[in-house]
Amino acid sequence: MTGAWAAGNWVVHEAAGSSGEAHAQALPSAPTGVSDSCPAPTTSKTIKVTWTAVTHATSYTVYDSTTSATGTYNQVATGVATTSWTSGTLASGTHYWFEVTVTVGSNWASVKSSATVRSTINAANPFCTQP
Repeated sequence: MTGAWAAGNWVVHEAAGSSGEAHAQALPSAPTGVSDSCPAPTTSKTIKVTWTAVTHATSYTVYDSTTSATGTYNQVATGVATTSWTSGTLASGTHYWFEVTVTVGSNWASVKSSATVRSTINAANPFCTQP
């Protein structure tokens, strides 16, 4: 095949010397076993999130929601190289839920994991509680 083929908004050009071969790869599965815990409930307003390793993972991204398990999530950590992450000091009187994605290579990102259970940051000891 030589030249270009156009369809919709895509234009495909075959590089000189190319065989015109394409390869597809399935997106990685979301991390499983995602859970959160209060690692130091009497001395710290932090939450630790852990998950099961994904084969060939390059890094993980952690998201949090302060509205509900199905609420809007915001990215709070990127480039996490291990299967756990501990937050910084969190806001008192706030509920938190977390989700995690995995990146494989430089371009393959999974969908978000299932949400964790709710953790609540309190103004007084214990600073972190779970239902």
